[in-house]
Amino acid sequence: MNFPATTSVLIVGASTRAAACSAIRAGFQPVCADQFADRDLRAVTEVIFKIDDSNHWLEEILKQEPQDWIYTGALENRPELIQQINQRHTLLGNAGESLEKVRDPFFLQELLASQPIPLAPCLPAAAQTSPQELWLSKPRLSAAGQGIRFAGEHAINPADSALYYLQQYQPGIPLSALFLADRDGCVLVGTAVQFIGNPALQADGFQFCGGMTLSPVPAEWRDILEKLGQNVARECQLRGLFGCDLIWNPDQQPGFWLTEVNPRYTALTELFEQLLQLPLLRWHFAACRSREESPIAAEYSVEELIRLLEIRKKQHLSPVSKGIFYASTDLAAPELDFESFNAQQAWQIPAFADIPDPGAIIPAGTPVCTLFGTGSDHESCLTSLADQILNCQRQIQPELTRDLNRQEVCNMLWPRKESEKLFFSGFFSSRNV
Repeated sequence: MNFPATTSVLIVGASTRAAACSAIRAGFQPVCADQFADRDLRAVTEVIFKIDDSNHWLEEILKQEPQDWIYTGALENRPELIQQINQRHTLLGNAGESLEKVRDPFFLQELLASQPIPLAPCLPAAAQTSPQELWLSKPRLSAAGQGIRFAGEHAINPADSALYYLQQYQPGIPLSALFLADRDGCVLVGTAVQFIGNPALQADGFQFCGGMTLSPVPAEWRDILEKLGQNVARECQLRGLFGCDLIWNPDQQPGFWLTEVNPRYTALTELFEQLLQLPLLRWHFAACRSREESPIAAEYSVEELIRLLEIRKKQHLSPVSKGIFYASTDLAAPELDFESFNAQQAWQIPAFADIPDPGAIIPAGTPVCTLFGTGSDHESCLTSLADQILNCQRQIQPELTRDLNRQEVCNMLWPRKESEKLFFSGFFSSRNV
């Protein structure tokens, strides 16, 4: 396949389709190392099939001509791989001591202990907790909520206790905040509701399964979220895009809890791009080069992004949602229609993405595809996503799907809808087990 002669960027991660589309919107040509190598990704870029138990993909990456590169989830858990790739390519992102600090829950706990948004309390995996309290057992090397369980639901081998930690469970609404940091400062790009373990998407436990943008950022949130991002970026010396996962519970103090930091392009970044109509990877690349005094760093500075965000804040921005649809049983992927992404239609929101090959075996509990919803407000955006979910269910597992209607799916996505409150406060409980 021939691609246009533009600047190339290497993207490495479990799933890279969203970041590849962001790269194209930013005017770059991606080359991806990806665990799924889905049809729509292969339609727009060269793909190196990334299999965790083989070094073939890494060898292929190291044969590529030297170029800039970024990573997506969950490569932040593999600093040794990042270091290997850095020997050949130039990372525009976070590595080394920055990565070590930002992925250490006990460092973050101490850093934020006296801040308006603290980290949800953490303990070593072997610590004794009160039976009156709920605690989560979290793998240190995890992403997208995989492997998170309530403490006591499974026994941890004492020899493996260093691979886990405990974090106190906080009931409330899961949120995500996206930030961009350069050498001079840090800006809050936006906030989104997260879908976690949502049955409408056949996810369970604490599996991440999508989200919906919230715009504008509520005024009462902005200052404390900005302070959180600035503290984390400064003390961990982060550059570029990064995300903070949070729990919001307006009925309890302190109101917000940080649960973890993702020091990279996040899964919801594409929603913020679509919401704001801004190629955020341009700012990410400039922020990571901000030490170089380059013209691109000046053109895409944090100050310029703040100026554009202020303009967007005064406009009515239509929310965007996405849902990652999981397989409830092992299944063979059906033929799913999709329109190939291209630079001329870079801002068009697809109905489906991350499309598997027909007949590919999708194991139970793993993603099948990604669905998108749009609308003039949050309710219509959810309704749009509900329609896509029903359509997907009919195509993928019609024999297992009872005749749900749109409102039932909407209620599953957003259970206790109270439209008179700010964002239907209480729409979601993070305890989905």
